[in-house]
Amino acid sequence: MKRRFLLIGILFAVSLALDQGTKQLARARLRAQPAVQVIEGYLDLEYHENPGMAFGLARQIPGARYLLIGVGLAALFFVWRLVRSVERHQRAADVAFALVASGAIGNMVDRIYIGRVVDFVVMHWQRKAVWPAYNVADVALVIGVGLLVIVLGRKPVPAKAQPRSRRSK
Repeated sequence: MKRRFLLIGILFAVSLALDQGTKQLARARLRAQPAVQVIEGYLDLEYHENPGMAFGLARQIPGARYLLIGVGLAALFFVWRLVRSVERHQRAADVAFALVASGAIGNMVDRIYIGRVVDFVVMHWQRKAVWPAYNVADVALVIGVGLLVIVLGRKPVPAKAQPRSRRSK
């Protein structure tokens, strides 16, 4: 049990630190600057502040900041309950939870302290088709939710096909 929480804690801390560190760098180096091309015609670093949710949804709703903080906390509780219910593939579910938690909390930190989420990664196709800006927390959320969907969608292995655990004598 301790190893389980150690895995969750380490992955959570690394992901959250990476998110907050890159957002600090974006605020310090990209704010009020032109976009920095990483891969010409496809990937730029460009500072944005998003007061809403993904894709800028709910940015015009009064009090959206507090609503989104509440939704984030409720989602964390819900995902934790899901992860606790998984009997097989527990390690993958733990990784999923750590990523979802770090992503949700990383964006909540921004909402609490600056009222907006800092986004800075912009993918595009020759600037004609532009994906909305995102950040490391968003990547952690997407990977975590995707992994959780895979883990929860797996069919249980029949009892006869399950490997036997080693017994201590």
